[in-house]
Amino acid sequence: MPRDLESERATLEGMEPLSKESAISASPPEDPQPLYRLPTYMIEDRFKKMKDLHPYCQLLSQEDLDDCDWLEHAAFDASEAASRDKLEYRLHACGELCSGIYTSAYSTDSAPLGALLHTRTFPSADSHDSDRKRVLLGHAIASKHSASVVTDSAMEYPKDWRTNYQLSPTSSDGKEIGHNELGDTVCLHSLAIHPDFQRKGLGSVLLKGWTQRVRDAGVAERIALLCRERFVGFYEKAGFKKLGESQCGYAGGGWVDMVMEFGDAGGDDEL
Repeated sequence: MPRDLESERATLEGMEPLSKESAISASPPEDPQPLYRLPTYMIEDRFKKMKDLHPYCQLLSQEDLDDCDWLEHAAFDASEAASRDKLEYRLHACGELCSGIYTSAYSTDSAPLGALLHTRTFPSADSHDSDRKRVLLGHAIASKHSASVVTDSAMEYPKDWRTNYQLSPTSSDGKEIGHNELGDTVCLHSLAIHPDFQRKGLGSVLLKGWTQRVRDAGVAERIALLCRERFVGFYEKAGFKKLGESQCGYAGGGWVDMVMEFGDAGGDDEL
């Protein structure tokens, strides 16, 4: 990360605090403003590959379901991507734990943004300029659970949540399932960057800002995630520790458990 934690905090000060009210509002502003923009010096000094994107971050909500569903299935294999129903549940139940990294562009802009804008209908970035579209480049989607690592039950969701919503849902056999508002572990289910924009540093920027924000909010004792072995080094650089093979059988298993304990010193500021 091309700045120290003090600079990171200064950037994140503009974001509203984590709260249920901020995530599940009746409707978003007509012309939402970014919660924080990535500083120009940061992009020019360390992330020249993203300088033309002018990325910014916002919290996610149910209003972003179409974009998140599109991005999730563009970034992951079908067997690993979260279903639309699961994404909708997470954005509703714990949108305050979910962030997106965006840019805006016109369809006449140069590739790859210009070409991408012709592949689907994107929402307008400006209520006064419908031709300028808002493009979700990446997202971090999470929930809370009582276990210290990501489990199969944490990966699931209650199918009756629309008619029987609970802050701490349980399955028919009494096991915790889905988002537990009282849990002390934030489970990062999806860190996704659109394939057209990978290897530009966007994943590192999104992850570092998101983990710092969760840490500063004091809503949990740790962040846990599952990853494939080839991504262990990436997450270790961000401050996560490898615990070993996960017992979670999601998408056929073969995952590695990784955890960031907030009592630890933290990760590499040069991510």
